[in-house]
Amino acid sequence: MPIAENLVEQFHREGYLIFPRVISEPDLAALHVECQQCLGQQIADMERVGAEAMGLSHKQKRYFLPSRHDDRASLQRFLFSDQILSLVGSLIGDDVFLFLELFVVKWPKTGTAFAWHQDSGYLLGNPHKPFVALWCALDDMTEENGALYVRPTSQTGSAEVVPHIKDKKAGDLVGYQGDDPGIAMNVPKGSIIALSSTTFHRSGANITDHPRRAYLASYSPEPIIDKNGRLWNRAVVCLKDGKRVDQREMKTAMGGAI
Repeated sequence: MPIAENLVEQFHREGYLIFPRVISEPDLAALHVECQQCLGQQIADMERVGAEAMGLSHKQKRYFLPSRHDDRASLQRFLFSDQILSLVGSLIGDDVFLFLELFVVKWPKTGTAFAWHQDSGYLLGNPHKPFVALWCALDDMTEENGALYVRPTSQTGSAEVVPHIKDKKAGDLVGYQGDDPGIAMNVPKGSIIALSSTTFHRSGANITDHPRRAYLASYSPEPIIDKNGRLWNRAVVCLKDGKRVDQREMKTAMGGAI
């Protein structure tokens, strides 16, 4: 069922919503397995080429692991489940496209922070409608292990996408460098934080003895096209006019014009 109207209003007012412990134990276990497999693959890839950094990943600090749901049945079941699509449809409308999905792992003790940004800032000025990111906690999230921090839209006073500046050392795009620490999202594992792509957020360092793992799935209300008419990332049809698109009929557009 769609989420309550007052929660939808809260999302558009504040730019985020928290859904505690909504991921089932079987789904959570499956996400743990997929995360570990993706982590092992990226570590092997970095070792093979002798890289200390690869994109936003930094060896034994943090890893951003783009996943390939196409050949992973457990990820497909989660990403296209009634629960997830009902939630997303309530927030962005009757047309829903899977835009991206990735795991984020912060290494024990040395896991580094991630800078203040808006997800829309990573689209580098390409015009688009705001999309929604589902930030899924695969571990209990605390300020010690690198929890998410949010600046609510009602406090920033605007949902406007601002220019982001690249941190040349870390590779992060930074959209805010002020003193506001934000609100820490200390949530239990299995929780989902829904974020508008215009909402400022960051994450802290992991100083604990255990890795901190999260799964991010972003959904857009339409395919996102760059200024040259090319598809930006992905556009997997999930809902059309409020109705589910059968997974066997999903059309995945990737890397070219549509």
